[in-house]
Amino acid sequence: MIDAAYRAAYERVFGELLAGAAPGSFDEMALPSYTHSNRAMAWLFWKRLDVAFELAGDLAGKSVLDFGCGGAVSFRRLSAQGCRITGCDRDAQALAREVCRRLGLRAEVVADLDELAGHGFDLILALDVLEHVDELAGYLRRFAGLLAPGGRLVVSGPTENLLYRLGRRLAGFSGHYHVRNIYDIEQGLRGAGFENLAVRTLYHPFPLFRVSSWRGAGQ
Repeated sequence: MIDAAYRAAYERVFGELLAGAAPGSFDEMALPSYTHSNRAMAWLFWKRLDVAFELAGDLAGKSVLDFGCGGAVSFRRLSAQGCRITGCDRDAQALAREVCRRLGLRAEVVADLDELAGHGFDLILALDVLEHVDELAGYLRRFAGLLAPGGRLVVSGPTENLLYRLGRRLAGFSGHYHVRNIYDIEQGLRGAGFENLAVRTLYHPFPLFRVSSWRGAGQ
């Protein structure tokens, strides 16, 4: 469970970073969502991360890749479990490294999956990122190649339904929009040979996000 102290540590750092940035700079990296003045919205984003860890299972000492790591919001939990942490983010390497510096966390942070050739990860997190990428099938093939035997992939993403879009506008978020929704992502995963192990929807009767865990083909 992600507790209040965990949230407070990130909220403090994110607040400091947002205060010195242009409006909208970190919208697609979710920093404003975790610190939003609407506490229900902030709670939903933290809960989404909590559910992702529930679906990931026991991570003690495991090797974990956070793809699209943004503000490294998963790293403190992973560090507490003794994980070997790798973050990958084309646009936010500097941000992730700065958050690690401020929170005293150790992680390898890279810009591209190609830098990780030969690695084998017990868990890959892809939380609210695959709705942004243009070539989904290519990324899923690369994930399959980076999973160690028995490894798992945990994915989350927005439903993009009317309520979700309305909430985003009311929250004042800017930036480019998404190229697909979570249902498209799940269909792509099945097409790539991944097996769905579990799925959670946040929250009925108003589904805004889905979080799911997957096993690679042949595992």
